[in-house]
Amino acid sequence: MATDLRKYTVQEAVNIGAHGALASVLTADGTVKSTGGTVYSVMASLNGVQVGDKVEIKDNTTVKLSFVATATAQSWMFDPSVGVNFDHSIVVDVSMSGGGAKEATVTTVYL
Repeated sequence: MATDLRKYTVQEAVNIGAHGALASVLTADGTVKSTGGTVYSVMASLNGVQVGDKVEIKDNTTVKLSFVATATAQSWMFDPSVGVNFDHSIVVDVSMSGGGAKEATVTTVYL
């Protein structure tokens, strides 16, 4: 299997090919892509959560990226120099505990 070592910025990924990269915005658990793909960027935020709550980006059931809250309001930006390969699917799993209003937003740029 050949390895693609090209590096793309998020904007370059969006402009790749005829269709370019796609962006998914989820506010709860969900499937970004039901087949394999490449993740170029993840922007996630949690609000009104408990320390230890998390956002995980999974390849089917295998955790590839994990963001864990260290405060009741937390934001993360993951923008690797090379996209992260997912063999089976790209899935967002949001874990929020405690009472009160909670908010999550997870934006994933992928091909």
